[in-house]
Amino acid sequence: MGRSGLVLLAVCIQFTFGAHLPPEVCSIYTQTGDVYIGGVFSLHADDEPEGKERGVPQGCKTRLPISSLQVVEAMVYAVKTINDNDTILPNVTLGFMIHDDCSRDEYAMWGSLSLLMGARAVIEGASCKIPGMTSGNKDQCVVGLVGTGRTSSSETVSSTAGLFERPLVSYGATGQELLDGEAFPYYFSTIAFDEYKNKVILDILDYFEWQYVALVYAAGYDTLDMMEDLKNAAVVRHVCMHINVMVSEVPTEKELNTMVNLLQNNKYAKVVVLLASSAVTVNAVFSAALEADPPMNLTWIVSTASENVQILQSRLAQGSLFIEYDTPELNGFERYFRSLTNGNTENPWFKEFCVDLDKCMSSSTEGFSKTIPTLAPTMDAVYALAYALDETIRRMNCSGMISNCLTSHGAETVFAGMLRVVSFPGTRGEFRFSEDIRSVSGHFIIKNMHEIDGTFRMVEVGSWSSGSSTRTRRLMSVTPLTIDESLIQWNRDLGDKTPRSTCKEECGPGYVEEALAKRCCWGCRACYSDEIVNGTNCIKCQQVQWPNDNQTACVDLVPVTVTWLNPSSIMLVSLVCLGLLLCSLSAIGMIKYRHHPLIKASSRELSCVNILGLVLGYLAVLPLLHPPGPLVCGTAQVLYALAFTMMYAPLLLKVNRIYRIFESSAKSAKSPKYTGPRAQLLIVALLVAVQAMLILITAVAIPTTWTSVRKLFPTPTTNQPRTLENFCRLDLGFLVASSYNVLLSLACCFYAFKARNVPGNYNEAKFYAASVYTTLVLSLSALPVYFNAETAVALAVSVSLVPIMDGYVTLFCIYLTKLYAVIFKKAGDDDGQPNEKATVRGGSLQLKNRTAFVSDGNATKVHPSTSYGEKSTY
Repeated sequence: MGRSGLVLLAVCIQFTFGAHLPPEVCSIYTQTGDVYIGGVFSLHADDEPEGKERGVPQGCKTRLPISSLQVVEAMVYAVKTINDNDTILPNVTLGFMIHDDCSRDEYAMWGSLSLLMGARAVIEGASCKIPGMTSGNKDQCVVGLVGTGRTSSSETVSSTAGLFERPLVSYGATGQELLDGEAFPYYFSTIAFDEYKNKVILDILDYFEWQYVALVYAAGYDTLDMMEDLKNAAVVRHVCMHINVMVSEVPTEKELNTMVNLLQNNKYAKVVVLLASSAVTVNAVFSAALEADPPMNLTWIVSTASENVQILQSRLAQGSLFIEYDTPELNGFERYFRSLTNGNTENPWFKEFCVDLDKCMSSSTEGFSKTIPTLAPTMDAVYALAYALDETIRRMNCSGMISNCLTSHGAETVFAGMLRVVSFPGTRGEFRFSEDIRSVSGHFIIKNMHEIDGTFRMVEVGSWSSGSSTRTRRLMSVTPLTIDESLIQWNRDLGDKTPRSTCKEECGPGYVEEALAKRCCWGCRACYSDEIVNGTNCIKCQQVQWPNDNQTACVDLVPVTVTWLNPSSIMLVSLVCLGLLLCSLSAIGMIKYRHHPLIKASSRELSCVNILGLVLGYLAVLPLLHPPGPLVCGTAQVLYALAFTMMYAPLLLKVNRIYRIFESSAKSAKSPKYTGPRAQLLIVALLVAVQAMLILITAVAIPTTWTSVRKLFPTPTTNQPRTLENFCRLDLGFLVASSYNVLLSLACCFYAFKARNVPGNYNEAKFYAASVYTTLVLSLSALPVYFNAETAVALAVSVSLVPIMDGYVTLFCIYLTKLYAVIFKKAGDDDGQPNEKATVRGGSLQLKNRTAFVSDGNATKVHPSTSYGEKSTY
């Protein structure tokens, strides 16, 4: 059964048995007219507990503040204004009938039912009966209702009015559930709903980045609904209201002590949201906080559900923010109210509220309309009904009995339709109901408690406006909240600084927030060195990037290359220059002493090729020390590959020639084939040509051989700082060329090993072997250095040291020792020719008791093992 069915059932029961109510509920404030609108207001409160036996009158003696009477007179003033205006409802007098619901939902229902049925209360002793006598005339029924000021009673009255298809326009109910069009199709509101207040609160929290706050709320019907909606919306906004304290509308000491303890025991929630329906609750909460020991230095966001109130004047409230309705000054109404006396008003409650007329009027001076937010909505509610009535009468072509026309079949639907689209100049500007919720948009002002000259007062510091509708605001991208921070005076005990209310640590650069075990609280976690901070996540940079200093963005790594000014480069260049100098000295010495038997015996032609290879090896180092590029890398790889070929090919032929000569001498006195200078040079040329062909083929087959650059990441799989090191890529093309040179060096090692048993007087093979072995060991030791290098400089050193050290070993093992023996020999002829008894060590010949023919390439016979006792001849 729906809400309407329940209400209908209750009505039937009450009609059967009757309802006995306090006599105050029977009071009615009326003014005759051609058509009536009803009003249900709260002027008193129930002073006795519920639950008494049905039929026994309940108490209704507690008078509410003077503002409740002023709200009633606002409706009366609006009706008088309409009747004085010929442009609206011409020739029609608007009347009203107003009931007091005594702040109880059931009284509000019976009062509205009386108005909708045209019934009059019947006094029975000390109580009254509603509904009582029914007039039976439709002109005694109201066409619409204004009220109530509370959500719970508005639900009841709206359901009752819906049974009669009459609209209810509320001036004070703000509950979100009333926006349900199916449950309350005839409900309208001229005051902003709690949803807007919740948005104001959350927007303020967002603005100041207050993410961990406490919530204190009163246990009233309206406030509880507002609290639930606020908490749900806060979750979406990522605002944590972990501390929730409920107090009564008139808080007890125990409730206040519990609240104080909870707020004091939490050191993170420095902002407290207070939802209350009256100044009584607010002042009680503030007083308890003020008396706390130690005092609580908190910032409060206060939202009252009914009307603006004068908050307790204390230092505690300094720095707090108060959300209030943006109310206009109603100067005409204020003059009207001050003109009232017992003699010129028929208001049955006026004398009760204004026993002392001077005191009553003194409480309404200096713009009281600004402090009562329900005055303007009450007047707008009357205007909305009047303008909708005016348009309905025009549409229905009503004449004669206006009330009968308005209650005829179909008139209710037309009236409700006109009310939805009504538009008129209201008290707060152009008035119209929002297109989607049958209510008005929210307009609020934000005030801050200031201490000025020793006194505390409210100062406006901002505003919030929802605009004409949510859709319009979204399309216009208008920010609803406006705050002038320069006007805010924060609590002096907090240092006049914007308070911080978050349960999280201040994370430094390179740290991200991480949820802790404690609900809504966050700690800090360090990102790795190669990650940046992106919100609450650590994002790994690409390999060619590295985080900036504060780890907020990935920046491209600046390539690091080898430069000539690097200490390692200076060292390598120095070694190259020294090597080239030694090569030059060796070449000069070989040319100068080319006719010396030791020089002639070492194959001068092959030595020249070998020395040229050493020069190319030294020159190949220089491009490797230059910033990489296609031309630089191509030059370095070609020189590097050809240099080793021209170094190993002559050595291979030398050791091979020595081995073949001494191997064949044991069998025949005839010289082996292809040991002459021309044949040797031709073979060297062929070996070098093979290398050149390999270089050319790989360059064509692998285009990146010479043009690409190696990008080295020292630690790409770790989080350690890295740099982008650029160096010439020594890839497949270089590997093919180097493999060929390795084969030549291995062949050298093979023949050097085979020639190890040549006669001791011919020890040049041993120098060749030492050179080849040493070169091979240096090359192999450079490989792990190269593959584990983490910088371009280390790469350059590992690659460059191979030809440099190979050149030095070759020079010292083969050429410099030979030249030393030639230049600094102790015996010999003046022309440099050795005598028969001379002993030349370190060269290729030893003459003692035997004579050997050593071919210089032109001799035809060598008899190293059979020429004992014979004279050597050249």
